[in-house]
Amino acid sequence: MELKEIKRKIDSVRNIWKLTGALETLSALKMKKAQKIALLSRPFAEKTAQVLSMLDNNLGKEEDGSVFFRKSPGNKALALVLASDRGFCGPFNQNILKFSEKEIKEMQKSRAIELLPVGKKAISYFKRKGYDIKRNFFGIGDFGELDDVKLISDFLVKGFLQKEYQEVYLFYTNFVSTFSQQPKMARLLPVDRENLKEFFKKEIAANSARSIDFLIEPSYKMLAEEIIPGMIVYLIYQAILEGNASEHSARMMAMRNASENAQKKAGELNLSYNKARQEQITREVSEVSSAKEALD
Repeated sequence: MELKEIKRKIDSVRNIWKLTGALETLSALKMKKAQKIALLSRPFAEKTAQVLSMLDNNLGKEEDGSVFFRKSPGNKALALVLASDRGFCGPFNQNILKFSEKEIKEMQKSRAIELLPVGKKAISYFKRKGYDIKRNFFGIGDFGELDDVKLISDFLVKGFLQKEYQEVYLFYTNFVSTFSQQPKMARLLPVDRENLKEFFKKEIAANSARSIDFLIEPSYKMLAEEIIPGMIVYLIYQAILEGNASEHSARMMAMRNASENAQKKAGELNLSYNKARQEQITREVSEVSSAKEALD
């Protein structure tokens, strides 16, 4: 390999190294902010779980009276899949998209499924796979806003109340740590206390000892129909926050790995450059010596 070509490759790798290093730093800053927002939203989750735990003994008494607890006649479900708008985040998108596709194919054996992808990567993935996408959302941003989430929630709740869908499922990425993110599935509608407990299991476990019977007026049905729509908004919002934290963590780790690989490759190219340069100098010295001997 010629010296000029090696030098060109070294410059290219160093430029990539600078780019991935900058993206790593930016992703680290966004990750910290996304984690902070997710943590700040947890007190509401804890209070919600506490109320659910307190009302658990009574919530089921009038379940049949609230439409949010009943499955309407029909056999159609809506699958809400949360992914990101951008790439360069390692296996983050592929993990949730492959996980959701696998679960959706399993559900399609017993019911019709309509997809509602959120995020450009989810939209393009399912379109490539040949799924019929009637509605989608994107552009929520790095940290999510309740106003954006409410548009999604209103669409879900309206479709459920109008009996277009008998079930609504949510596919999202649960943030475990900077190094670990876990795809998950939860049923949002009809509301099932066991599913809600699973979503809030840590908080409910912490508050399980606090069991208080409330007298609700005028009825548990009215209470449920007032609070369930707001709870659906929050569940989707929390899932988006978890996904944002997971996305920025995955991107930071991907850029860190890319920077390390670029650094390693630059070192290897520098070694190749030095060897080639040494060989060139040796060859030039040898040619000079041969020419001198020929003149003598």
